[in-house]
Amino acid sequence: MKTEMEKEAYQKYHRYGNYIYKILRVLMMTLDFKIHGAEKINETENCIYVFWHQKLFFPTVGFGSLKKKAALVSPSKDGEIMAAVLEKYGYDVIRGSSNERNIQSLIRMIKKLKQGYHLGLAADGPQGPVFRIKPGIVFMAMKTGRKIVPIGGAFKHKYVFQKAWDKISFSLSLYPRCRGCG
Repeated sequence: MKTEMEKEAYQKYHRYGNYIYKILRVLMMTLDFKIHGAEKINETENCIYVFWHQKLFFPTVGFGSLKKKAALVSPSKDGEIMAAVLEKYGYDVIRGSSNERNIQSLIRMIKKLKQGYHLGLAADGPQGPVFRIKPGIVFMAMKTGRKIVPIGGAFKHKYVFQKAWDKISFSLSLYPRCRGCG
């Protein structure tokens, strides 16, 4: 049970997520954003889309056309920011991680996959180590028979957050080119 102070902190982080969503909407109008392999994405064949935590921008904004989509997000305050953004983009958000609520979130993800949802999650999240895949992804694929589809992307000119554990980056130019692959 969260204290009143914790609830207020989560609400503040949720507001940050709403602001970030608005910034992303404006940024998307300026991006030369192309998804290579998008023609292979089949609405009726749901998959497990995995990406490195530092590349979470691309799956967040790149799958707008999918109707049934869900994503795993950390139950932390920082995760509240991402949860707010994803909800605005039409995702069902599953709160949990390999560290917290791991069994409950794994069960919820498997249920979503069986209900026909496309699922997105950071292969190395929420706290790394960077570029190390968590075992739950393969387990879910085995349990559900769904394909694992790796996705990612890059900016030509970017700022790298050096203090972040995953070295996440963001575009520096007004008309950035970025690519997503599947």
